[in-house]
Amino acid sequence: MENQEVIKEEIIKQETNNTQGGVREIIIREGHALPAKEPERVNISGTIEAPARWAENRKSIIPQLGSHMTVDRQNMRIELVEDERSPYSNILVGTMTLSDKFKEFGINGGKYITNFEMANLFKMNRSFFETKAVCMELVSKLKNLKANVNRQIEASNNDRGNRRELVDQVVQHNIPESFKLTLPIFNGTGPQEIEVEINVDADDLSCTLISPHAKDLIEQMRNEKIDDVIKRVKAACPDIVVIEV
Repeated sequence: MENQEVIKEEIIKQETNNTQGGVREIIIREGHALPAKEPERVNISGTIEAPARWAENRKSIIPQLGSHMTVDRQNMRIELVEDERSPYSNILVGTMTLSDKFKEFGINGGKYITNFEMANLFKMNRSFFETKAVCMELVSKLKNLKANVNRQIEASNNDRGNRRELVDQVVQHNIPESFKLTLPIFNGTGPQEIEVEINVDADDLSCTLISPHAKDLIEQMRNEKIDDVIKRVKAACPDIVVIEV
């Protein structure tokens, strides 16, 4: 049958002249050999520590002078390229990504949602607040959001091309200035306590969350994690060149 591997066995028995007078058996196999295949390259993406773990466990076989590692702090990404001139070079990528829960809250994301949507978001995630009572108080105030908008407009035009428009607007509402959440900022890291504020759009009372505190923590944790990976790779493979991009 076509493409069917056939193996024939021939068993030859011959008497031996050893002292035991035993019989030796020789088995000869005939058939198709396994097809030759090209080597497969390794291309793995993982957490930011992936390149360091690879270097520490494979340091005895990595061609260090022919490998390099690039570091992109802005995009929180590290790439280790092993045996860079080979078409089968191994590539290890480590990244830091914001946690799903941090993104669900939309902190510093700039997206506005209605006050009712914000209230439901808080209600379904009350375990991340200081206490459930704090959460439910915010939910109640968001569902009953009341805002007073005081707007003063000053405009002038002298018909000679000179024009002036001034809008002075003050919004007063019953939402607290800030509150605290405890949640992981990055995937694979422990929870952090952050201070959060609710920004309210005066035109339609839509809301978004901002946190200068979280922004500072993101930059701090990013640099600490990346510096630690660089240190570990250099300790395991000191001849690997590290390039900041």
